[in-house]
Amino acid sequence: MKRGTLTVLLACAGLGTGCSDTQATTGFAGLSGTYDLAMVGDLVFVTSSDRDELQVLDLSKDPKQFIPAPNPLQTLAIPVLDRPDSLTRDVGYNADGSDHAGPYVYARSAGASQISVVAAGPERLVQVLRIEGRSLITAFAARSPAPVPPGQAPGPGVLYYGIQDPDAPFAPDTGGSRIERQWVPGPDALGAGEAVGAAVTLFCLQPGESLQAMAVLPNDQLVVATRQATGLTGRTLLVQDTNPATSVDCTTPSAAVRDLSAGFDNFPVRQLVTHPRIVLVEDNPDTAQDELQTIAAAKFVYGIKDELACGGAPECTGVLAVDTETGLTATDISGATMLPIRPPDGLPSGLALIPAASVRWRQIETSGSIENDAPVRVPLLGMMPSSNGSITLFSADERRHFDLDRRPVNVAVEARNSLEQVITVGDAASLVRVVQEVVYPCDPSNPTGTSFTRRTLLEGSVVSGLYRFIYQGALPGMVDLARDLTTPTSFVVPQPTEVSRQARVDDRIVLANPDIRCTTDLVVSSVRPASEAGKVVLETTTAIPEDCAELPSFSVHAGGSQPFVLVNDIGEFLSRDVSDSGPGYQIPTSYYFHPGDFTQTTVLADSAIECGLQSNLTVPIYPAAPPPLTLRATVTNTLSRGDRFVAAVGSGVRNHISGVETSPSSGAGLAFYTLPGPVVASQKGGAFLAYIAYPSADGILQVNLGVITDNALNAVGLTAFE
Repeated sequence: MKRGTLTVLLACAGLGTGCSDTQATTGFAGLSGTYDLAMVGDLVFVTSSDRDELQVLDLSKDPKQFIPAPNPLQTLAIPVLDRPDSLTRDVGYNADGSDHAGPYVYARSAGASQISVVAAGPERLVQVLRIEGRSLITAFAARSPAPVPPGQAPGPGVLYYGIQDPDAPFAPDTGGSRIERQWVPGPDALGAGEAVGAAVTLFCLQPGESLQAMAVLPNDQLVVATRQATGLTGRTLLVQDTNPATSVDCTTPSAAVRDLSAGFDNFPVRQLVTHPRIVLVEDNPDTAQDELQTIAAAKFVYGIKDELACGGAPECTGVLAVDTETGLTATDISGATMLPIRPPDGLPSGLALIPAASVRWRQIETSGSIENDAPVRVPLLGMMPSSNGSITLFSADERRHFDLDRRPVNVAVEARNSLEQVITVGDAASLVRVVQEVVYPCDPSNPTGTSFTRRTLLEGSVVSGLYRFIYQGALPGMVDLARDLTTPTSFVVPQPTEVSRQARVDDRIVLANPDIRCTTDLVVSSVRPASEAGKVVLETTTAIPEDCAELPSFSVHAGGSQPFVLVNDIGEFLSRDVSDSGPGYQIPTSYYFHPGDFTQTTVLADSAIECGLQSNLTVPIYPAAPPPLTLRATVTNTLSRGDRFVAAVGSGVRNHISGVETSPSSGAGLAFYTLPGPVVASQKGGAFLAYIAYPSADGILQVNLGVITDNALNAVGLTAFE
């Protein structure tokens, strides 16, 4: 039990009637080991693993509170198997595709062969059954009993669980890991003494495979994710429940209804979620009326790719959706294959899909200001906490990140002096070019012939950044170096291996001491190797003024045809070859977001004239691979040393990513809410509250989606239950 909880209980006990049962239980349950949670109706079940129990948060109360025990100074604890760390609930689908819950929540523990079956009705809330598997249980899911008319007892539900190879050493080989299918009578039937039959084997895995994740689909189907013992490969399969009366033979692996592995890039998946039927409301410009469209229940299965498959590299991280009808990666609203949904840093630690969720929407308009700040209804919201503490909301019905910025990719340029004060240097915007150059052959059948270059900026490939083109800026590593006065016209400097960072002929050497700098630049006339590796000698033929001859230090500044030094927002040196006569500085790009017109085409103005064609070329707006972003600047004689062009690049894309204000000085009391875990929310539609388990805090965090602010650390809109 946490010290804070113990203090409250002792204080209430000492005051006698001074504390009500609501005061004693609201938000405090003495949780210890909040590794997972499950939501059934208005109840949120959470593990208290160190106490071998579950606690239940009642959302129907005002204020919300953990359900009290008969002793009002304590909360209700449901004893279950040792150290529960994973929960699941019954899931079923009505004829209209809506989700309906069942009577149970199930708990298991890593490294155990048991499952606790807990009655989820508020009138019962006890473990009613403990199932013993034949081997180590690695994943589970459960199907609700079919709905029945009022007054009629529901039939049994179905529990699915994956086990490791059950064969004892030296026993006959019956196959490897498998999926077991267990009928589970309802609480009333169990209470009346109905027997629980033995589990039967439903599906057999390949040698070396084990189950990682499972999810129930309509039509007696389920989706399962496996991985091989190496952890480097795995499959995602659609499995049909044929309700076998006896176990299938596992000496031969079973055949799946459909292999979804390619849709997840053939990487193993560590969590699977799906959705009920989703209703979309879309504007119809032809009829000026809204149209209703639907996404069938479980049309898409979302999975978190298992980063262990390749050590956390980007290609094996993030969330993808697979179309269960085709087995391929789903397309997003643009018509292109969806891109993985990734957090800005860290790894996904949970995933939930929330139908018809109410979310605070802060839209940045073309003016740059936030002119729309109000809750909006999202047909299917994706919510993804991550190991870095961030919470990502995304459009699961569109299969892409949100974009809260209506502006396209944009570049703003200012001229400033060395003190960062704005100055006037002609038309600064015309002197700096930040572009992507796409080259198209005039004749597609002759790629080496005449071509047309399109200069553009492609939204969804350019990332935001700030860049400074410093005129005659000092070269890094060549500032305030000690001078050898015995060789007054020779200057030894380190020389980087990258050509774009090297000192050159026509650069400027400035002599100085701590108090003064020489006003006469020494022009580099030659560069020759030095006796010491990694260094060169800069020679000058410029006459050194008498009053500068004894100055003990020097710096080297860019000059000649490439007088700019390009640095990023933190002052990191990028390149000096950025004026018009050089190649410019190139930033590699790749698509991380698909705008709505991603698969559409555009006509290249003036291409017919340049190519000698009858009509202009028609090309995709977005090429298959985006070209690098190239930065260049034009030298003008109105610049003085230290003046700079500051180019602010805006991506035009703003995702909905937020965090928790954990600073103790904030007074929010959320200092330990740093590592989020699984997340749940209502599947009935209209939800605006979600609940995240935080193992780091031994607590649950209630997140008000209609209040939290995107791209900020939040204290408002968050409520902790511990």
